[in-house]
Amino acid sequence: MVLVSSKTLIKTHAVFLVIIAGYLIKNPAIITNSDLVFMMGEALNIDFPITTSAIENPYVFCAVPIFAIALFDLILLSTLPYKDALDEALRYIRPLRNTNLPAEDLQILSSLPEYITKSLTMYWNVWVSVAASRFSLYGGIAFFIYQGRDSFISGTLSGTDAVEGLNRLKSRVVFTFCFMEMMTWFWIFATLRQERQERLTKLLEDAREEASS
Repeated sequence: MVLVSSKTLIKTHAVFLVIIAGYLIKNPAIITNSDLVFMMGEALNIDFPITTSAIENPYVFCAVPIFAIALFDLILLSTLPYKDALDEALRYIRPLRNTNLPAEDLQILSSLPEYITKSLTMYWNVWVSVAASRFSLYGGIAFFIYQGRDSFISGTLSGTDAVEGLNRLKSRVVFTFCFMEMMTWFWIFATLRQERQERLTKLLEDAREEASS
């Protein structure tokens, strides 16, 4: 049994992203100079130079996609039916297992339980895909920054190269954010799979009880 529901984790994560986006707009230094960013950078030897000007700071612009992701998650979370829908639908699924129905009706209804099950577990199916894709995305970005730290430092700190393009976002700040996002979505992914298994198990147990009665 899960300790914290996936719905609570996703909602808390979205609120946390909104707070981060607000700080990036109002005062990015609170995020970029935080102890967590410093410790992650020092522990993994990630020391990319960053711009500190409020106008040139790329993290200010990162607030827009971060806020958009949080808003998308909250909207999707409120749209998809959660586990209560499965509980409420059990009484509608039970009549479909009535063996006294004519053979023709049984053939027609035989495919409905699986269809209903998939529909009622849409919440978990969608969020499992979202969690897996975001875990892979953030993990890839974190690995990209980590594996290129030595070559980037040797080139940019020599004073001959300017920090341009994607290199502006290659810093311990982005690495820390991506790493924490990767770990968070892995937690959500594992919780979603466990919740889905528990709900399907309950549905199957109900089916066995109805069949034996």
